[in-house]
Amino acid sequence: MKPLSFNPASPWQQQFCFKGVKCLIVCRGPIRLEVMQVLEELGARYGILLSEKDSITYPQTLAPELRFLANRHEQVHHIPDYVGSSREERHQCIDKILSLCKKHNYTHLFAGYGFMAEDGDFVKQIEEANICFVGPSANVIQQAGSKDEAKQLARKLNVSVTPGEDRITARTLLKKAGDKHLSQFLKNLTNQHQLPVPTDWHLTSEIMDQAEQVLQASYKRRIDLFSIEELQAETLICCKEIWAKNPGTRLRFKHIGGGGGKAQRVIQSEAEVESAVRAILMEARVTGPGDNKAFLIEMNIEDTRHNEVQLLGNGQWCIELGGRDCSLQMHEQKLVEFSLTEELLEQTIAEYLEAGKNRQAETLQQDQVVLREMCKQAQGFGTALGLDNVSTFECIVEGDQHYFIEVNTRIQVEHRVTEMAYKLEFTNPEKHDDSFQVDSLVAAMFLVACYGKILPKPQRQLRNLSGMEVRINATNQGLQPHAGGILHYWSTPIEGELRDDQGIGLRNPDTCLFQPYHLAGAYDSNVALSVTWGRTRLENLEQMARVLREMEVRGTDLQLNLSFHYGLLYWMLGVDSMVKPNTRFVESYLALCSKLSLGAKDIDLEFAWQHLSGSIKELGPEALRAFERKQTLLLRPLRRLLNMPHLLAGWLAKRQKPRWEIQNQKIQWCQNPIHVLRELYRYLHWEKRSGLPPSEIIWEDDHLLLEEGFRFYADLGNRLGYPEWGTLQKILGNKAPVGFDDKLWSDVQAAHAGFQVGLVPLLSIPISLGISSGYFDWSCSRELIPLIPKEFQDTEHIKQYSQALAPPPPSHSNEVRSWTGGTFYACETPSSPPYVEAGQHVEQNDMLGLLEVMKMFNPIRAEFPGTVRQVYVDASGGTLVSRGQLLFLIEPDHPIAQEDANTLAKYRQKSTLNLLTL
Repeated sequence: MKPLSFNPASPWQQQFCFKGVKCLIVCRGPIRLEVMQVLEELGARYGILLSEKDSITYPQTLAPELRFLANRHEQVHHIPDYVGSSREERHQCIDKILSLCKKHNYTHLFAGYGFMAEDGDFVKQIEEANICFVGPSANVIQQAGSKDEAKQLARKLNVSVTPGEDRITARTLLKKAGDKHLSQFLKNLTNQHQLPVPTDWHLTSEIMDQAEQVLQASYKRRIDLFSIEELQAETLICCKEIWAKNPGTRLRFKHIGGGGGKAQRVIQSEAEVESAVRAILMEARVTGPGDNKAFLIEMNIEDTRHNEVQLLGNGQWCIELGGRDCSLQMHEQKLVEFSLTEELLEQTIAEYLEAGKNRQAETLQQDQVVLREMCKQAQGFGTALGLDNVSTFECIVEGDQHYFIEVNTRIQVEHRVTEMAYKLEFTNPEKHDDSFQVDSLVAAMFLVACYGKILPKPQRQLRNLSGMEVRINATNQGLQPHAGGILHYWSTPIEGELRDDQGIGLRNPDTCLFQPYHLAGAYDSNVALSVTWGRTRLENLEQMARVLREMEVRGTDLQLNLSFHYGLLYWMLGVDSMVKPNTRFVESYLALCSKLSLGAKDIDLEFAWQHLSGSIKELGPEALRAFERKQTLLLRPLRRLLNMPHLLAGWLAKRQKPRWEIQNQKIQWCQNPIHVLRELYRYLHWEKRSGLPPSEIIWEDDHLLLEEGFRFYADLGNRLGYPEWGTLQKILGNKAPVGFDDKLWSDVQAAHAGFQVGLVPLLSIPISLGISSGYFDWSCSRELIPLIPKEFQDTEHIKQYSQALAPPPPSHSNEVRSWTGGTFYACETPSSPPYVEAGQHVEQNDMLGLLEVMKMFNPIRAEFPGTVRQVYVDASGGTLVSRGQLLFLIEPDHPIAQEDANTLAKYRQKSTLNLLTL
């Protein structure tokens, strides 16, 4: 789709020209290439920044967007890093950007999502240099971009907000006053440190406002007025106050400059406060002197969905572009996003009423009321704010209530979801038949940045009833960041998919071959965004499932979350396309997949095959030969399912036409197992296709056998009037029906026995595993709420299962190895002592070090009590490590028993027999 198009015959439209625009793009990730493509379409010039980590630090990490550029020498500007890891480095980066803009005559600057896009000081410096910032102005960011100030503004507008504490840093500062008069204490501070406070700062009657003014001045002077330890202590006091009124409530800490799940922690005990405060400050990179250490403390409303409203404004008008449901998330990072619009809800309500789903329709009618109110408040907030570009109004929704949590004053990762639902139409106010449409929010950002003052308020036009996006991330099956993989091949998008992949899919222009790309983990885990659309949510989900099924990715040590998305989509399709998972759903779903994985590890398919061979041998040589012909036909896909628990979870999900039913923990087949097996090959995308290696398709002999069986039952069904499977089995167990003589019927019965032998017991293994794992206890209520067994909601059970999907690298019992590639830190800060040293005794769960993977800090803890005998990585300032690299040698206090191989084999055989007979 074109971002926007003008009518050359319209003088009014021709004034919106971008030929004078020269934009410096200072972000990276999928948004960078999207902006480059939009600017090409608009006829504007542009350049990009290129960091060392995106070019020379690691092999095969050269930014793939470079292949899109016509003149790298003029358009690429090399810098050490996009942001820097400290306040000093950030300021050096800003100075470098300003210097580049001046030297190369850049008129505009685009910061995307992250990379200082919501840094008000950065934007203010850009504006003061007479460079147009493509996004909300510094004034808007100051009012709404800081999460604490946004909540204060929301309260003034009577917008419901989550309960908690917005001013923990001001509280901490005032606590230092002790018995002194608070205002005098603040005046003494300003004099002592010569703080550049406004002349009238002390005239406000609110002491908290005075404290905020003093803190803001201290940031400019780059000094701290309290220590991190004092902040931790006051935070603990605040948490105790909240828990006294709301016992058992979990609390969320969220740095005011955080986003994308970073610089956030959820806690439920006093013991977690100190480390959580330290962690969010480290992830926000605000541990230095004068860094703004403000964060929010909010009650973590548990049974919530995460909804947001897209806004666009020019300073005078503001328009809302419907909602997005972003509830499917993990580690506070969104994974799947859906459009949420009145048009979609209206149509789905009508469909449900027609189908007799009255309770489901009532639920969506309630959602429609919530959406309308949320959009109304969002537009009112944007108008009061004087919003002058894009922003997102974010809320959590619980039942029929919604609570404002923050405004993101930038373009969102998931903005494409809104683009799939709506486009914008701008009309000449003096000539109503003179209008143009904008299909791209990025293009709308440039339009507002360049011509905002003369732009009339647009109308939104429906494009599709449903849009969705899945985030393709470099994570393992447990959704933990996985660095170090190398992409060797990625199939091109199929029809009906829009893929933002940073340019990774751009082939070498000389050879037309795929360029290997190293997912080194220097930045966040997101690799690409896959977007689909549809006339209904159901059609949208089905299209995305097709996209993921046909997407082919190959590489070395490569782990992506594709199978997670694929399995989850099938579960959603199996219950209801409008199902409403909450923000904790993925945790529970992963626990379910983990339990499936644990059960799958106890299955020995080779033993199952040999056991069945012995039983079938007693039926005669013909039966045994028919069974043996199916060995690879059956074992290959079953092995694939058992090795990939997310694929198994998706295959077990309900289909529109039931394949089986579970009655009293027993399997009742509703479809011919031959048809179920054929569908399994399609589900795995192992159908017969040309030009692919045998490892990725059904083998030739297996294909011929499967198609022979399929044709046999198709012909038989045609002769018998296509009876249901249960009826057909009864017919085949009786005498010859009309149209068959005894000889022919005997041959039919023999062929049927040959095609079916071994199918039911082997295909039942994964289904029986689903029964024993509690998979079929999951469902969806008529209110469209996932019904999850308590086992998978319990925090302890979730922790217990969590290791199964992402086991650590093989090691001896006394070794601690890195579970993925990343940057290892042996101490909290360069000036801090190491967490552990050789000869030191540690207890279970003691901190050994920190592993930074894709901008997330992960603690490495002792798994057992013992004595540290050797430290292999000296990393006070951070050292790159690879997956499986040895970090520590720890002698356990008590020898760890190793399970005997024979005992383990016997246990697996027993478990397999139990599933064969279930």
